[in-house]
Amino acid sequence: MRGTPLHLTCLLLCLGLASFVAAAEPFQQDGGPDGLVCVEAEHYDNKVETTTNTWSPVTTAAGFTAAEGFSGGQAMQSMPNTSAGGKTIKTGYAASGPHLDFQINFVKTGTHYVWILGFGIDGNGDSAHAGLDGKEIATCDNMSGWQVAYNWSRTTMDGPPSSFEITEPGVHTLNIYMREDGMVFDKIVLTTNDAYTPTGHGPAESARGIPDYATGPVPADLATDVRRDVSLSWTPGPSATAHDVYFGTVQADVAAATRANPLGVLVGQAQDANSYQPSARLELETTYYWRIDEVGPATVKGYVWSFTTEPLTYRVTGVTATASSFEAGMGPENTVNNSGMNAAGGHSTANDAMWLSGKAAPQPAWIQYQFDQVYKLSEMRVWNYNVLFEGVLGFGFKDTLVEYSQDGVAWTTLTETEIPQAPAQENYTAAAIVDFTGVSARYVRLTARNNWGGLTPQFGLGEVRFYYVPVSPREPQPASGAAGVQVDATLGWRPGREAGSHEVYFGTNQQAVANGTASMQTVVAPEFDPGPLTLGTTYYWKVAEVNQAETPAVWQSSVWSFTTKPYVTVDDFEGYTDDEGSRIYQTWIDGLTTQASGSTVGYIDAPFAERTIVHGGRQAMPFAYNNVAAPHYSEGDREWDSGQDWTANGADTLTLFFRGNPVGFAEPAPGSVKMSAGGADIWNSADEFRFAFKQLSGNGTLVAKVESLDNTNEWAKAGVMIREDLSAGSRFAAVYATPGQGVRYQGRLVSLGAATSDTAVATDEQKALKIPVWIKIERSGANINCFYSSDGAKWTSMTWNPQSINFTSTVYIGLSVTSHNAAAMTTALYSNISFTGTVTGDWSVATIGPAQPTNDAAPLYVTVKDGAGKSKTVVHPDPAATLLSTWQEWRIPLSEFTAAGVKMNNVRKLTIGVGSRTSPTPGPAGL
Repeated sequence: MRGTPLHLTCLLLCLGLASFVAAAEPFQQDGGPDGLVCVEAEHYDNKVETTTNTWSPVTTAAGFTAAEGFSGGQAMQSMPNTSAGGKTIKTGYAASGPHLDFQINFVKTGTHYVWILGFGIDGNGDSAHAGLDGKEIATCDNMSGWQVAYNWSRTTMDGPPSSFEITEPGVHTLNIYMREDGMVFDKIVLTTNDAYTPTGHGPAESARGIPDYATGPVPADLATDVRRDVSLSWTPGPSATAHDVYFGTVQADVAAATRANPLGVLVGQAQDANSYQPSARLELETTYYWRIDEVGPATVKGYVWSFTTEPLTYRVTGVTATASSFEAGMGPENTVNNSGMNAAGGHSTANDAMWLSGKAAPQPAWIQYQFDQVYKLSEMRVWNYNVLFEGVLGFGFKDTLVEYSQDGVAWTTLTETEIPQAPAQENYTAAAIVDFTGVSARYVRLTARNNWGGLTPQFGLGEVRFYYVPVSPREPQPASGAAGVQVDATLGWRPGREAGSHEVYFGTNQQAVANGTASMQTVVAPEFDPGPLTLGTTYYWKVAEVNQAETPAVWQSSVWSFTTKPYVTVDDFEGYTDDEGSRIYQTWIDGLTTQASGSTVGYIDAPFAERTIVHGGRQAMPFAYNNVAAPHYSEGDREWDSGQDWTANGADTLTLFFRGNPVGFAEPAPGSVKMSAGGADIWNSADEFRFAFKQLSGNGTLVAKVESLDNTNEWAKAGVMIREDLSAGSRFAAVYATPGQGVRYQGRLVSLGAATSDTAVATDEQKALKIPVWIKIERSGANINCFYSSDGAKWTSMTWNPQSINFTSTVYIGLSVTSHNAAAMTTALYSNISFTGTVTGDWSVATIGPAQPTNDAAPLYVTVKDGAGKSKTVVHPDPAATLLSTWQEWRIPLSEFTAAGVKMNNVRKLTIGVGSRTSPTPGPAGL
């Protein structure tokens, strides 16, 4: 007997997460200024179907009249196309929607705009979702713009054009998901250029495979704020045996230079390494251009990339402003919140975008600024008060005292300066730049000696900005607060500009690091190796930049932190492929291979790993167990050639993530039924559910109390039903309890027709009902009536009663369950089941529509064997673990094994089993 496998994923020490497996021959992004990727829809790398919908190749579509036809002669249409209103998937599409996947090698980072050439057959079939790496992305979902039109569109229903961000170059998966059935998808273009618009059939399709030219520049093309000690690197072309590096500050020279005419920018000829370290520290605020020519059988000229180094100074952000007084709506915060400022640095004349002191306020008037830390200040830029009548009012600061402080208590005078009067015009640029000469300050105060009018003692300012020299350490790597950090991580940071050496304070005590009493080491380079770290531990660190020739001599960072990953991976099942030699069952040896047990690892046909029911990442391991025949247990083994140390870095727990499938039908007590089901729905023209039934001749009723129902969807259903036959399109009537839609009455009045419901007449009371609830269905001649009750005694007739269905004399009457989610199983528990009328036979159970997995109850166990042959078996505490239909995290302390003498620092074999080796029992089977 072969059932549905028990799914195992993320077999780890402590906790688990999965990785990404890239396709072998991705489409290649162009490295030019538009960053184009162009792909025909029919050239997908992977197609994922659901039980109800798929993307199908078409050469035309209803209403399609474009003379030029589809690009490449084909397109992909979401099918089947449902006529009455269509089917729509608005949310949860990444988990349960049909989609097409395209593997793309991105060589550029940043924003990528998504254009789709498509055709919408009508208003119910003209939208789709785009996604990246299997994730729903709010900026590129709900794409539209094809209603009864064949054209390019990047429109979204949310407003902004469809786009997503690429943060790291390399292979990513573009996903196109069904939103409405009937939508036709012909071609897709991605571009980094917001101004690019495809026309006609668009550009030629992108090539597959790795390009011959250099890609993946680091720093990324057009990067800004790049460190002056940057090291350049790139991904070499596959045929390259050497690399010519061109580097300089004149774009035309870098673009035109050759070996024969180097123009002074050929800085590395025929070098082996795919990296280049400039010979001297780069200049501040300078744009550099570089190009890599790949040298091999032929020389392949590369694209010109660029980056700009860090600026001389940075603007202080997050400034808090307070003042001696202010008029309503003209508070001091207006001088630091960019109100009234445009992108070019000009200020408006709007008075509510400025600060103005109170009319009868105490004098002198002052405004004070507080920063988040002490900075080495370079300058202050001031935009004076700039309302339209400033020339008459003269409220702007004139003679001004500028003071600074590190603590807000002790103040030092920097200067007294005159701030020019504003012109009372739009787009006013900064009137004054005050040199702070590199003083160290956290507070700055401006006090008005007088204003430009000299008549009314009111004082105002437009905008004030501060700039600093970056002398403090910053940009820690890993980022402060990061989780999942590797236990062999090396710490790094962006050093302060004046640093001569670096003192690193490191430990697990936050206060000790903050106080400077933690362990400290002095390093020359801005990196620190803390040595082996412990799993699942939070570490704290800070850096003090030291230069005795400067004042102050030390600039400290704040206290940073990170947490190491809580596990070391044993097997996350992500690296297995369908290729010979790397298939999952060639590492995990099963009974099908050895004939030693009843297990089968992986599916018989490719894909061999499970790719829909996953805990994380892309794959899980299917494990079929069949304990009917001897030896009445099922095992899968993984062995290692050398001993594995599962205690390294403080690991103390083995974790297995698994899920099974619930029992299909069981009677836990007389009058009670526990039943599980999957299925898209009992709806439209074909149903998907599990049906437990008896036969009814003539009139009769069925009463049941729905005790519970797993919430796989707000429209998951546990009901009582009368059905004409067991086909998916049979006529029926049913009343259901749902997790989120109350109690509802639905039916199919015509065989193979669309199901209908009580939606138009459903009462607020019935829609608000919650499980547990009683439900009843009654047949009286051709009339079907449904009822609900809170106590099983007082019944409420449903407003849709009666529905007339002229069933044959003998019908099926019973319990119906659907998860309303093709990717999940739900379980319902009924009690107080009773029939009236001529009801015959024992319970029979049928799966209506596609097959739905069920398991037999059996124990799950893990056995670990060390290099000396010592082993220990640990059994899951639930003897029916195979029935657990949601992902379970089974944590096993390593002490369970070491107490039995197993050396967990020398593990050689891991066994996963279902059943019992010591007390084998014939019968259980499942997957």
